[in-house]
Amino acid sequence: MLVAIAKLPWQATGNHPAIESLAKLRDLYARSARSLPDIVSPQLGSVWRDAISGYDRERAFRALEVATLFALRRTVRNGSVWIEHSLTFRGRERLFLPAERSHAEAKRHYARLALPANPEEFLVPLLMRVHAGVQAVAVAARSGALHIDDELHLSALPADDGDPQVDKLRARLDQRIGEVQLPEVILAVDAQVRFSWIMLGRELRSAEELLMTYASILAHGTSLTAADCARMMPQLSATSIRQAMRWASDERRLGKACQAVLEFMQGHPIATTWGRSDLASSDMMSMETTKRVWQARLDPRRNTPSIGIYSHVGDRWGIFHAQPFVLNERQAGVAIEGVVRQEQIETSQLAVDSHGYTDFAMGLSRLLGFDLCPRLKDLKQRQLYVPRGMPIPADVASVCVANVNASLIVSHWDALVRLTAAVMSGHARAVAVMARFGSAARSDPIYEAGVHLGRLMRTAFLADYFVNAAFRRELHRVLNRGEAVNALKRAIYTGRVSPVQARRVDEMQAVADALSLLANIVMA
Repeated sequence: MLVAIAKLPWQATGNHPAIESLAKLRDLYARSARSLPDIVSPQLGSVWRDAISGYDRERAFRALEVATLFALRRTVRNGSVWIEHSLTFRGRERLFLPAERSHAEAKRHYARLALPANPEEFLVPLLMRVHAGVQAVAVAARSGALHIDDELHLSALPADDGDPQVDKLRARLDQRIGEVQLPEVILAVDAQVRFSWIMLGRELRSAEELLMTYASILAHGTSLTAADCARMMPQLSATSIRQAMRWASDERRLGKACQAVLEFMQGHPIATTWGRSDLASSDMMSMETTKRVWQARLDPRRNTPSIGIYSHVGDRWGIFHAQPFVLNERQAGVAIEGVVRQEQIETSQLAVDSHGYTDFAMGLSRLLGFDLCPRLKDLKQRQLYVPRGMPIPADVASVCVANVNASLIVSHWDALVRLTAAVMSGHARAVAVMARFGSAARSDPIYEAGVHLGRLMRTAFLADYFVNAAFRRELHRVLNRGEAVNALKRAIYTGRVSPVQARRVDEMQAVADALSLLANIVMA
């Protein structure tokens, strides 16, 4: 692996230890050496110093190889080492808007993001909110509503009282609808929405075109193959259905049809009673596939190769964004991406689980104009971070940490806004930004400023979450709706994703859009 990696055109800012170590290994490989000369002592961290400088030089050679791989992985993730022609691992500076453009359009970026040029105007209200939140948590602890020892313990919310009239109406509706087949549901919704016209871009000219459109949706959005769909539709051949699948995956036709069905469903007056229009949740559903798929990773729950589909579900039901995602990676970037790229629905609060949040992501999402609301599984993550010097009530001292440096946020405010403007304008994807500014970027000043801002946002959110039972109930409700939608998608897609459907990213995106379309059709 290192022989192939060493041939790539790596770049770095200044003399980087990982690049220097890679160059030394390349020379040793060229000489077919398998032991490390005594003069080689790279600076790859103190944990490797003894192994590399030890008496056994063959062991030192193997230690240098492993240390180089670990160092290269870390530096590629934080962007200090890059390959210029790579779309994923290019230089971190490419994430930002160019300096000249950023300086010329600075006022426009601040206005579009609704952010003040003076960071104090943003921080002062936030610090007041943090102070008030900590005081409210202390009052709740004194009153017995919260129990605090070395951790903070929340009492369970009581169950909502059911309305007998609503239960009776639901039973009548279920009885009226009865049992139906999925094709009947597709036809009924298409008669109202005409999503088949949206996918074609014009009015249908024949029944074969209509069947071809439906076949492409079913072949992408279920575990049926093109041959299976051809057996269901004798008028079509498997070859023609495969061509329709390729056509349907172009230009996000399936995504546009999914959005049209969502607008139709939420256009009914009853949808306003289901929840808030500006509240949503996002979560990932793993779909089983084969290990030959390049995006597949091992699902730790099922112990099978799987691909993730990350979906955003509104509080008024319906999927408004979905995209494929690699398992076992942080989901904060794709959670932010779904809100930013979706322009039809304004989202002010996005509920996620512990995997969908980081402190840097909470700061970035607030600068983008919405709040990331994580349901934190680990109680140790529920600490309240406050600025240095802020007085802490004795009732909550065991769960408060006074280590937020507000001056660091002020000094790097322009860089944070410049990065946020790049995400908002589409110059950089939130997924790439979160990959560069993850845990591998520790000690980077911009990363640290974003983390400190995110900690303030997390404290303000947790104070509301602990004290306001109605707010906590709303978040639980919308997260449960996201889980219910995932259960519906599993009922529709009962098999495995075939390697043919996951060769490229756009093909897997078509699977995500088609499955979301079918789920929205059933909900509609």
